[in-house]
Amino acid sequence: MKTLKIYTLTLLIAFFYAITVHAQDVSLSKSFNKLIDSYIVLKNTLISGDGNTAENNAKDLMAALSEVQQKAMTPAQSALWTKYAEKLKFDSRHISEVDRVAHQREHFASLSTNLFAVLKGFKLNQKNLYWEYCVMKNNYYISEIPKGKDPYMGMANCSKVKETLPGVK
Repeated sequence: MKTLKIYTLTLLIAFFYAITVHAQDVSLSKSFNKLIDSYIVLKNTLISGDGNTAENNAKDLMAALSEVQQKAMTPAQSALWTKYAEKLKFDSRHISEVDRVAHQREHFASLSTNLFAVLKGFKLNQKNLYWEYCVMKNNYYISEIPKGKDPYMGMANCSKVKETLPGVK
């Protein structure tokens, strides 16, 4: 009888732990996909060359960065986030402080490289993402569509897809 109680208690603990971990995964996935969406909005604004709107979109990106909860991460994810979070905040903040598109695009290049490293490590993106290379500016960016307009020149068909991050369901 004692063994049955211990076995039942162990199963209940495992069950509640699994529910908690799943809830954390959902929360982390939600915040990362909000971060991705904010990045895509900023990228699309830089394509149009609208520095004032990009400034505001970068503020939204900063807010999305602050919603990512490190406590919901695995140790490997936490280490990766620790390595890149301040760099992401730095570039987002700089983009949000100026309306000069050329300067925003400089920080966007660094932001893109660092965010891609994080997204590649976390594998939480719900939709396919494309790591694109702008041959005209020698910079990379993340796109929701392959070979769309690039945020550095605003031109179509001048980028190359270098890698695809498949969306997870």
